Amino acid sequence: MKKEKILITGSEGLIGSKLKNELKNHYEILCLDLKLGHDLNNASFVENWFKGHKNIYGLIICHAFNPLPTKGAKKIEPIDQSLEELRNYFEVNTISVFNICSNYIRNNKAGTIINISSLYGVLSPNHKVYNDFVKPIGYSLSKSSVIMLSKYLATYYAPDFRINTVIFGGIYEESFDKKFVSNYNKNVPFGRMMNIDEVDSIFKFLLDKKNTYVTGAEFIIDGGWTAW
Repeated sequence: MKKEKILITGSEGLIGSKLKNELKNHYEILCLDLKLGHDLNNASFVENWFKGHKNIYGLIICHAFNPLPTKGAKKIEPIDQSLEELRNYFEVNTISVFNICSNYIRNNKAGTIINISSLYGVLSPNHKVYNDFVKPIGYSLSKSSVIMLSKYLATYYAPDFRINTVIFGGIYEESFDKKFVSNYNKNVPFGRMMNIDEVDSIFKFLLDKKNTYVTGAEFIIDGGWTAW
C-alpha cells in the first residue's frame, strides 16, 4: 500500500530529525530545511514548492528561530531588544509558518497540520533559571502567536483540515550548562528536562487517521511545569 506523504519543515533540527526517523516506516517523508538549501522565509520558493508537491497528508512545522545562550554572550535587557531582531523572530516563527500553512491548505483538499509552539509561548520565561542570560522577548512573542494562528485556521478550515499545536518544555541536550539544567529541573514536577525520545508520541497521535475530532487544540508536553 502506498504511504501517505508527510512534510516536515526544520527536518534536520533536533525535533525534526527525530520525527523523520520515527515516522519513516509509516509515511513518505518530505523534508524542508535551511541546511538542505531551502529558504522558508522566501515566499516565492515556498509557493513554487507546494505547487509541485500536492496530495500531502500531513504537515509538521518544526523550524524556528531560537538562539541558545553561548558562553560569553552579551546579556540583553528586554527593553533593549533591537527591532530588527524582533522582526527576525516574527519572520521565521510566525510569518513563514503562516505562509507555509497557507500554501499547504491552498494546494491540498484536506489534511492535518501540527505546529510547534513553546512553553515560553504560554508563560513568561522563568528568568531565574538562566545565568547571565535573558531569554529574548521576541521568542516568546512569536511563539505565542503560533497558538492563535493554529486556532484561527483550525476554526475556519474545519472539517477538511485538522490543525493543532504542540507545546514543548525544555528538551535536554548534552551541550547545556549543568547549572542551567539543575535550575530548570527544580521547576519541573518530574524533576528533569524532556528527553528527545519522548517527543514523537504526540505527533503519532495527531497524525492517526482515527483521530477525527481533535482540532484547534494545544497539547502541552512539559513534565508538569505549567501545572504549578
